[in-house]
Amino acid sequence: MMDMFKNPPYLLLLSVFMMLGFNGCSNTPETSKDKLANETKNSLEPRIMVESISDWVVLFDSQTHSTMDAWTGFNQEAIPEKWEIIDGILTVSKQGDEVEKNTGFGQSIVSRDLFDNFELEVHYRMSPGGNSGIMYHVTQGSDYKDDYETGPEYQLLDNELAPSESLPHRQVASLYDMYAPNSSPYLPAGQWNVVGIRVLDNEVEHWLNGELVLQYNLKSADFLQRKLQSKWNDDADWAKAGIGHISLQDHGDKVEFKRVAVRRIK
Repeated sequence: MMDMFKNPPYLLLLSVFMMLGFNGCSNTPETSKDKLANETKNSLEPRIMVESISDWVVLFDSQTHSTMDAWTGFNQEAIPEKWEIIDGILTVSKQGDEVEKNTGFGQSIVSRDLFDNFELEVHYRMSPGGNSGIMYHVTQGSDYKDDYETGPEYQLLDNELAPSESLPHRQVASLYDMYAPNSSPYLPAGQWNVVGIRVLDNEVEHWLNGELVLQYNLKSADFLQRKLQSKWNDDADWAKAGIGHISLQDHGDKVEFKRVAVRRIK
């Protein structure tokens, strides 16, 4: 299944987003696997690139959708107080803007909608020494106190200055505490990075700044063995749901988000 994504439309979509000024996004009928395969084979054709943009649903955009109406707090309707929009940018823990400053672990925000198979694009900027994460297939409910109890985490980190994490499988673009990325084409604190996550029938890809850096299967024997050796070993529902919310984490460090958009895959 993963062979069809060796040259995904995600890379080319970034350039089209720039050309169009991130406009023209709407929620249109979902994409079939056959159509996705055909788009991949013909990904150099501009017409297909433009049509693909119409499938993206904007959860936040500094230019076209600078509100938090697509989000709630984890296990609550209200947006947690440390999340705010500043000059059009979605910002968390604004006072945790230096290596030695951290506002304390806070509550994540989660998408109102649920997603199973999808492509996700996130533009983020990290403060010096910052730590955060993006989780998917998150389950809410009284049985869970935090999103990371159920949702696999794409790690966001300032690798150069972060005081808390140094192991390869806890660095930026890793599946946190499970898999290290094959490469780390990240830009340092203060610069914008672009995350891509693709999930299709348990096959997952992590992208960073246009480069595929990690692939894994949520049901593989290797994945299950790694879970037994990770901090998720005692979380029976971790990475099991197959569908759920997308979440952005408050780890107490300042992180800014310029764009969050998702595209369903069927």
